[in-house]
Amino acid sequence: MHFSSSSTTSPSSQNQISNTTNSNNNVLFVPSNTSKMSFIIPNNNNNSSQQQIVSSSNILSATSNSGMTASINLNGINTQTNSTANISLSSSGQTSQTRSPFLQRPATDQQQQQQQQRTTPSQSSQQIPQEEFMKILRVLQDNNMTESIETLKKEYQSLFNKTTSSISEPYFNALDGYIAYVQEQPDSSRHEFAQLIYPLFVHMYLDLVEKDHLEEAQRFFMTYVKNTLLQATVFASHKDDLFRIKSLVSKEQIAQSEYVKSFRHNGRYWIKLCNASLELLDQFLIKQQKYPLLTKIVQAYFQLEINDGSARNAETQRLLSGGRLGEIKTEDNTNRMYFGLLRDHDLTRILQHKSILASSAGGDNEDGAGDDQPSTSKNRKKLKKDFFNQRQSKASLKVDPNAPQLTRIPIPELREHERMDLINTFQEDYSRMLKITPDNLPSCCYYTLLNGYLEINCLEISEDSTLLAVGGKNSIIYVYSLNRQKLSTMKLPHELERLDKSNEHVYEQMMTNDDDNNNNKDDPSNNDSDILHNQRILCGHTGPIYGLSMSREKWFLLSCSEDCTIRLWSLLTWTCLITFRGHTQPVFDVQFGPFGHYFASCSLDKTARLWCIEHAQTLRIFTDGCNDMEALCFHPNSNYIATSSADRILKIWDLLESKEGQQLKPIRQMSGHKLNVCILKFSKDGKYLISAGYDRQIMIWDCSNGSLVTCLLGHSDAVFSMDLSRDGSILCTGSVDFSMRIWNFGQLIKDKDDGKLDTVQRITPTSKYELVTYRTKRTSTTLIHFTRRNLLLGFGVFIPPNETITTTTTAAAAAAAAAAAATTTTKAKN
Repeated sequence: MHFSSSSTTSPSSQNQISNTTNSNNNVLFVPSNTSKMSFIIPNNNNNSSQQQIVSSSNILSATSNSGMTASINLNGINTQTNSTANISLSSSGQTSQTRSPFLQRPATDQQQQQQQQRTTPSQSSQQIPQEEFMKILRVLQDNNMTESIETLKKEYQSLFNKTTSSISEPYFNALDGYIAYVQEQPDSSRHEFAQLIYPLFVHMYLDLVEKDHLEEAQRFFMTYVKNTLLQATVFASHKDDLFRIKSLVSKEQIAQSEYVKSFRHNGRYWIKLCNASLELLDQFLIKQQKYPLLTKIVQAYFQLEINDGSARNAETQRLLSGGRLGEIKTEDNTNRMYFGLLRDHDLTRILQHKSILASSAGGDNEDGAGDDQPSTSKNRKKLKKDFFNQRQSKASLKVDPNAPQLTRIPIPELREHERMDLINTFQEDYSRMLKITPDNLPSCCYYTLLNGYLEINCLEISEDSTLLAVGGKNSIIYVYSLNRQKLSTMKLPHELERLDKSNEHVYEQMMTNDDDNNNNKDDPSNNDSDILHNQRILCGHTGPIYGLSMSREKWFLLSCSEDCTIRLWSLLTWTCLITFRGHTQPVFDVQFGPFGHYFASCSLDKTARLWCIEHAQTLRIFTDGCNDMEALCFHPNSNYIATSSADRILKIWDLLESKEGQQLKPIRQMSGHKLNVCILKFSKDGKYLISAGYDRQIMIWDCSNGSLVTCLLGHSDAVFSMDLSRDGSILCTGSVDFSMRIWNFGQLIKDKDDGKLDTVQRITPTSKYELVTYRTKRTSTTLIHFTRRNLLLGFGVFIPPNETITTTTTAAAAAAAAAAAATTTTKAKN
């Protein structure tokens, strides 16, 4: 049902459609000082060389021909108009359209009297002369009613303040009028118009604060925020932002607020509408000329993009909303991304040919007797020669069009001992790897850390599942051994000189072992100088530890801290090798690349940086405007990194050096999360990105075009950890709700490729792909890891029964405090 205009417009005054031949640039930004509104219409198939721009005539100085304006308050109370008639919506009207759930008709005369006091203070103030007012004050003073006196003075003074209400009234009228217009739209397209309510509300509130009308701004804010129906619909995706907006109560705070900079100056609020909805909106804002204030805000801060076809599903739009600046522009995800794996690298070849290695582990004996054969130097060299010199099959020679060139990003080849160690490891582990199916679920080994609540910030486990690193609030890193072997260190320099450098076991001989210690264990003088321990302590940071990352070969450990530094630790000598400096604010996350040569970090200083362990300087700097970056992860081919920022937008950055003078921009942007994202993970084949955070949603994105595949729901609290099985078919997520859930990720992707996945609603039923749920008593899962044999490991911190978990509130408060003070005392994802 279309909304009929109350005023008529002649055909000559209607908007004309103009064409332009610039097909490359399909976005037209309108300066704030112009009186034209423009919207994007993508090129259609019939005329791909031209672009249509819908513009309007001058409306800023125009007035309505009918000489009347009408507004409907959010609570259903009619305001005063400048004509002799008032317009209202009631169930007894002539239209049969369903009435607005946001707007309620006044049921009592008392509500109408309160509305008149808001709009006509001069009339109400004349009812109480000053002499009578003073008499009332004297009576109250005689009875020592101090609080009543103060309250009466404030109310009496507000009645004489004629300018305050007159300033805020246009804002109430404009927003109430637009909400009423939205509710008169058909159910199929009403959700599209509702997208504008939240950004209009924010800009109006900021305008009132900037004009030093704090009381009216607070009244405007509370009038709409307290409405339960708006809370459940329009404001449901922006609860965290409303917390920030409410704290802005002065012009100085607005000028210094990072949120306002991100919301107003980091770009326009992007909204996608179908063509029919755009025409109706154009008619309401321009042709009817009712609310110039709305039009002015839309011109200055909005950009509308046209979607082909009919209006999108309401649930799909809800899932894709939540970003601080609305949805993502379509053109931001048009660049090509090489999400395939590096086929020519030794590590990729070993991983892809693990079945060959597993078959050779048992030899020719079917009963497994070959597993007991000693691994001699001759056998190792023969295995290496057979593996790296074998004739490649046709499948391996097939070129993957989505895979990057090996030389696109300089990646060093594996060294000799690294190749042999990987081959031997895969021989032992992958030959015994468990195949996880719905009928054969993995076993779970769970580690609970006691006495660590509010003291432990992050955990990290080695790739071979033998070492656990714990980062604490006390700036100390603890490293534990998860197997029965003690933590060893490198031999002394004079002992290293006697080693045979040509021996292929030289790296093993460099480390101390139990035999060296047992020779002198009877000597009492050596009891205190024993260099073998089950636990190691690394000290050096001067602030809480926020992130840890261990290299694949288990030689190095990276740590980032509130002290704005990143430290590289040697797990051979248990010392700090180098301190990387470059970030100017606390560093939230750090992660090694899949090949161990590069690593990346993200910080409160709104940058993500690419580093190399061989250089102390930053190789790349990725800037996110006005938003601090909170989490990141490397792509399996080491050509890209994914980051999440405070505006809840996921970005994928290309590590390839850009042309001189050009700023590094993300090649993919994805919006949909309603609260901060805690963890990111790429699928094993690199085609999909999985994200989760405080909003309890597990969202799966297609890296080829940046579209949302589906959203998994099931957890009742924030999701802090996740991991994929070694074959990439099983996804496990851990949450603060004391549970770990296992999802059939392989079946989900298969259904998506076969077209059986419901991509209209975008929400996958939990019962369809959830295999099992493991629950703990009172342990919040912080880290999940699949071993090389697909055994599931879980790690978490025990929460005492008398402690209350308030993850969402704490995260919002911590983020606001960090943005205001330019520092933080606890990492957002902890």
